[in-house]
Amino acid sequence: MLKKQTLFVIIIAIIFILISCEKDTNNTNSPPTDINLSNATIAENQPAFTEVGTFTAVDKDSDDEFTWTLINDANGNFALFDDVLKSTQTLDNDIQTTFNITVEVMDVKDESYQKSFVITVVNNVVEITGDITSDITWYAADSLLLTGQTFVKGGVTLTIEPGATVYSRADDGAGLAPALVVERGAKIIANGYANAPITFTTVTPEADLIDPRGNWGGLVLLGNAPISTAGGEGFVEGLEGVPYGGNDADDNSGILRYIRVWYGGRSIGQDNEINGITLGGVGRGTIIEHCEVAFNLDDGFEFFGGTVDIKYCDVLFVGDDAFDVDEGYQGRGQFLFAVVGSESGNRAHEMDNKTNGDLDSQPRSHPVWYNVTLVGSGSATATADNDQVLRLREGLGGEFGNYIVVEGKEYGFRNSDNGSETVTGDWATAQAAGYPNYLYWSPNSIIYNCYSGQFKDDYGLTSLDVDPQLANLNGRETGGIIDARPVAGGPAYQNVDIVPVDGFFVQTSFKGAFDQSNWLAGWSWLAEKGRI
Repeated sequence: MLKKQTLFVIIIAIIFILISCEKDTNNTNSPPTDINLSNATIAENQPAFTEVGTFTAVDKDSDDEFTWTLINDANGNFALFDDVLKSTQTLDNDIQTTFNITVEVMDVKDESYQKSFVITVVNNVVEITGDITSDITWYAADSLLLTGQTFVKGGVTLTIEPGATVYSRADDGAGLAPALVVERGAKIIANGYANAPITFTTVTPEADLIDPRGNWGGLVLLGNAPISTAGGEGFVEGLEGVPYGGNDADDNSGILRYIRVWYGGRSIGQDNEINGITLGGVGRGTIIEHCEVAFNLDDGFEFFGGTVDIKYCDVLFVGDDAFDVDEGYQGRGQFLFAVVGSESGNRAHEMDNKTNGDLDSQPRSHPVWYNVTLVGSGSATATADNDQVLRLREGLGGEFGNYIVVEGKEYGFRNSDNGSETVTGDWATAQAAGYPNYLYWSPNSIIYNCYSGQFKDDYGLTSLDVDPQLANLNGRETGGIIDARPVAGGPAYQNVDIVPVDGFFVQTSFKGAFDQSNWLAGWSWLAEKGRI
């Protein structure tokens, strides 16, 4: 017979086994659901076994362990070392530019997930960060990579070749996003072409983006033109000790032409998301034409004072406002286009003047903008907080003509918190008030199909409530075509405003940003994705 002590030990062991089995039965396993790769490019002519990037698995089981297998190694050109992808030989960009690989991850319960990636062999990788203190050119043949915040110092000119792509990492290793900052007194000459635009974007392949917005910083230009901040000098949030503003309305920060800023808006300072293109105190000597911001987490273009003019610029699906004006901005604009998404985004225009609590602060914000098309969310039930397509407030002046505003979630236009400026739709009354102390909205502009009406309140302003007959906006939510060209001879070609005669504006026979040709063709994000 078994001794009592031995029998007791056996019973305890059996109970322990039963409890363990029951615990294992109740412990469910979640399989991997995705795979990310930290980097998908490799410079040409690197030695064999150069590291490309590290794989990470997406799995609800935070303590899971994984086994990695390279299912497709691109004919032996790549190998896995645990979760690290490396090349197996020297690769030449002239021979082959891209390789397709497939990796499998398996957890401890033999649950697996496979994903394919495109590895791109690039020319010379130029890592960019810190201060640029002498004139420099970034070449289109190089792989340009922002690894940290980069500052073009006063007196220095940065030239970027047409066709160049400036990639950026998501952060600098310390949690802050890389950004390119052209300081006061510096210049950027980024003079692209329709068939060779200059692109600023994330280094992460688009297919691997969890959210297209907020994947790197943005582009910042700072100048010496007047602003309304006390002392005539301001600082962009997140950039300490980097001022903007001055007394030179004709200040020249260089050229931005055919520029694309995509997938940015990540924080460059503690909780300070950045705009796609920030213009602080930038003067009218600067040329900004054919520039686009797409899928930025914060605003598209934001003007902090200054006098810079813009022409042929567009903003697509940003997380906040498309065009934001403040601090005494007094520039001109023509042929501008914005699309506000239904799930993200706020307003197409958010324009303010008040500085230091003064609704009549000087210089008074006074944009003079003509031929603008603004497309709202297209839904009265959109989740985005885009309650008005245009929000003008806090003592703003300005002159707005040949506008087409369609499909706002609520109202097309709201004005509030006025100072002493005259708000009018009568040009003679505006002229009597004198520049810049009037807010003029042309009654010939169109506000159509905004779900709460044209105007939030009665300001004595009017607009035409007619369908401008734009070609195709239905593709916004379906990934299809977006074409804001008006039908020839339709309402967009009637009662057209006369634009100022000053050498900047072009007199048109149409309202809105487009005639029958589409200036986005060939270079816009929409063109690249086959959506125009």
